[in-house]
Amino acid sequence: MPNPFPGMNPYLENPAFWRDVHTSIIVYARETIQSQIRPRYRVVVEERVYIEVAQRHIYPNITIVKPTILQPFSESAVAVLEYDAPAAVLTVTDEPIQEPYLVIVERDSGKVVTVIEVLSHSNKTLGNEGYRLYRQKQQEILQSDVNLVEIDLLRVGEYVLLPPEEAVRERFDKWHYFVSIRQVKTLPSFALYPVTVRQRLPRIFIPLAPNDERVAVLDLQAVIDRCYEAGAYDDFIDYRSEPPPPAFNPEDAAWIDELLKSKGLR
Repeated sequence: MPNPFPGMNPYLENPAFWRDVHTSIIVYARETIQSQIRPRYRVVVEERVYIEVAQRHIYPNITIVKPTILQPFSESAVAVLEYDAPAAVLTVTDEPIQEPYLVIVERDSGKVVTVIEVLSHSNKTLGNEGYRLYRQKQQEILQSDVNLVEIDLLRVGEYVLLPPEEAVRERFDKWHYFVSIRQVKTLPSFALYPVTVRQRLPRIFIPLAPNDERVAVLDLQAVIDRCYEAGAYDDFIDYRSEPPPPAFNPEDAAWIDELLKSKGLR
């Protein structure tokens, strides 16, 4: 079954799914862009690696070791407790999170011309290491002549896009998903794509080197639809339940309810 939503499927925002969805977006976006920009450029998958301890968006390694013989309390203790055989020890270690993103590199010079980021839950959670590293990356790009494409398909979390939030909210009063494009040759302007759950995700342009008049085109809706079908999400998403938080306003919630009923999913 294809994606039942005309645009972004909000059920894919579930943290239990997002790691797989995020990786798939990166892979399919790379494939789409690569064919348009060769041979002058190539698209490379890079990874930001960090340990996240504040939030449990972590996939732990678990080690079980043999029980250790523990000594009982001494006779001088206030009380001696009877206990069964010593328990096994369970050690949970935090595994590094790896967040892939795309980099467009000029073939001859090796110069990075564009960075494409798909935001994750950790990027949008204030105080997380993922948030700190993402903000650090933004500052590095601000001081460079590198283009930045930010794709935010998560309603939850902080606003972390490069354009100032206050200016964006003055211009747009409602969106669920957002794309921001910093193109070096048009600075200080940003290209912005605010989208609601009722709308098709846009076909966005991917800027290349400042001296190159061409752009690549990325159809975000085609990418999400492919992620949905390739991931077989219709086999295990329960559309009778509500989408993951934050809750939609009553009008959008009613629209989602009617849409899913029309598809026979509620």
